[in-house]
Amino acid sequence: MKVPVKVALVVLLLLGCAAGGVYYLDHIKAPSVPPRQVIENYFAALRERDYQKAYSFVSLQHFNGSYNQFVDRAGMYSPDMRLEITGESIAEDTAAVHVNVSLTLPFGPYQADSDMDLVRVKREWKIIHP
Repeated sequence: MKVPVKVALVVLLLLGCAAGGVYYLDHIKAPSVPPRQVIENYFAALRERDYQKAYSFVSLQHFNGSYNQFVDRAGMYSPDMRLEITGESIAEDTAAVHVNVSLTLPFGPYQADSDMDLVRVKREWKIIHP
């Protein structure tokens, strides 16, 4: 059966549009969840000891440890830790979320300012160093 040239052209045009749409969503359009919300969701999951959910926010291209190593590392965070996001900067496929962490330790209060780096992985922001 011979396919008419016009039908073949229309099919090719539709395939090209679909591929362009996927490329736009994966590489150009900003992810629907901003970096600061990813960090908030990550620490909320850690406070709840939901390590599987917290692990889903981590860039596996940058974190070379296994899930069990992640759990060992993340288990050291105190559920009493307070996190205040003080800023956010985005540059194409990378982002930094500026946070103030506070915690009461046996020897007194502890407070630190830190940056959490993220990378865009298709349609999501992922944490580089959990």
